[in-house]
Amino acid sequence: MPTISDGQTALLKFEVENGSAFRKKVALQDLTSLYRKGEVLNAEAAHIFERLICGFLLGETDRKVVRWGLNALARLGTRQGSGLYLSNAIKRFENEPEIVGAAVAALSKVYNGALDMVADLPSIDPAVRILASMQTTDPRRIEMHGFSIDIDRSDAEVLKLALLLVGLNRDIQNLLHPRHTNGAIVKELCQYDNKIVRQYSVWSVMENRRLSLDHLGIPFNEVEKQPENVQAKLYQLGAERIIDKSLRHDLIYRGTYADNVEVRMGLAKGVSRTFYDGIQDIVLDWYDLDADDEVKALVATHFARFSDAFGPYADKVLDIVAVNTKLLDRMLVSSEGTALYAKLQARDVRFGMADMFGTTGQLETMFRQASDLNKKVHILKVLFLAASPMDQGPLNIGREANDLKAQIAAVRDAEIDVKIEHAWAIRADQIQSELLNFRPEIVHFSGHGDTGLLVFEDRDGNSYEIPGKTMADLIGLVGGVRCVVLNACYSDSMSKHIEPHVEAVIGCDVSVDDAAAAIFTRAFYRALAHGITFERGYSLARNELDLMGYKDEADKYCLTMRRQ
Repeated sequence: MPTISDGQTALLKFEVENGSAFRKKVALQDLTSLYRKGEVLNAEAAHIFERLICGFLLGETDRKVVRWGLNALARLGTRQGSGLYLSNAIKRFENEPEIVGAAVAALSKVYNGALDMVADLPSIDPAVRILASMQTTDPRRIEMHGFSIDIDRSDAEVLKLALLLVGLNRDIQNLLHPRHTNGAIVKELCQYDNKIVRQYSVWSVMENRRLSLDHLGIPFNEVEKQPENVQAKLYQLGAERIIDKSLRHDLIYRGTYADNVEVRMGLAKGVSRTFYDGIQDIVLDWYDLDADDEVKALVATHFARFSDAFGPYADKVLDIVAVNTKLLDRMLVSSEGTALYAKLQARDVRFGMADMFGTTGQLETMFRQASDLNKKVHILKVLFLAASPMDQGPLNIGREANDLKAQIAAVRDAEIDVKIEHAWAIRADQIQSELLNFRPEIVHFSGHGDTGLLVFEDRDGNSYEIPGKTMADLIGLVGGVRCVVLNACYSDSMSKHIEPHVEAVIGCDVSVDDAAAAIFTRAFYRALAHGITFERGYSLARNELDLMGYKDEADKYCLTMRRQ
């Protein structure tokens, strides 16, 4: 199987770790789509993504992110790494059928259909269990005796799962009706009362290449009469699959003027994957006129991907990244294999000497070295250890991590380059390895704690308590750690053990609020990026809590400095 490129992997990881809920969802969708197309992450990257997803899975508040995280685990998850997280997701979201279905599909994949091996698996509707398992498991390994779907009587959740199977090309013939093909029933379900069922019906036509536009039960000239979620899928499908050029051109043109951003987003996804002579007359103007950043980014992806097919696209992309440098990495990934790629690589000095002289190599290297000498920016390495065991109350650690990276990225003229390495769902047997591999100057723990101990995870994802004295001994043995931040309840009780080995220890004397923890973290590291000392950074972080109305929370944080 082809391996997902390093650039694409890095971009997806960045979006999942740092993006908004919407961007995180899109990145997980893209990762899942790549797997469906036969591309896979290398073994190391797959392990990293599995840990990353399991780390936020049970604490994530956005349900779409949870569902797409589960969909990703259904492709790259392992029994040892994901099994317990998946079964606990079913328990936590038991009243949300779409999430339960996604979790069952992933669980069936890692257990190869043998769900009876899963301990304490909650009761699941047999139809949901069978249909979800079929997404990832050979039907011959699933007990299906007597199973059938009555589309007139089945509820919408069962129909959605059945349509997912069709879209994933995992369906068996006559799944939806004993006398009619699946395609014929999909066409009928395009007129179903439930708008989500209709959306899934259009999606299944878009994804299942055995189905054609003849199986679509909605005429494209009636797109605007549909609910907005259905419109979005219809525009995406039409942009990709309508054969008649004039009809496709007219549909794309109409869609660019849709009032709803979800509808334009759907169209932009379709446009990002297609090119025909004449489409440039629409999309060049569309990029300049659209007000939504994500729609514009998808249109820019079209420019980069098809820059060899239409020369002015390359110039357009270069103009775009000159104004919006945040899109550079995305354009690099989208332009892989084109002549534009080399031009963007030259721009990757972030618009330094290569822009002025049109060359790279030795001149570029000299420019970077001179720039580094002038700035004298010190690199401060932070190891962010995150643990939220499944048998403890879920923590929103992802919010703290995302706020932190966003604040560091927003610092102007930083005196300190704060480099953050995340270790998600950290197990006790991984702590030494993470410290030795990364060699941090700051160790930051975010998770549960109690008097004299921190709570990490064991191999099953449950609580594993480590005494403060043991953590202190490890920090002293590794060496090089200057500061320890313990964003966990009652963690100040460990400061006396850690303080002899470091310059500063920050802990909490009682239970702390999740939102306050995120505010404290972002303010503390923002201050360090400006070259401020640990002591003043701590004071600024407490002041930030005061400013944000968390005075009581600010008083819970304690600083211990090494005695001289």
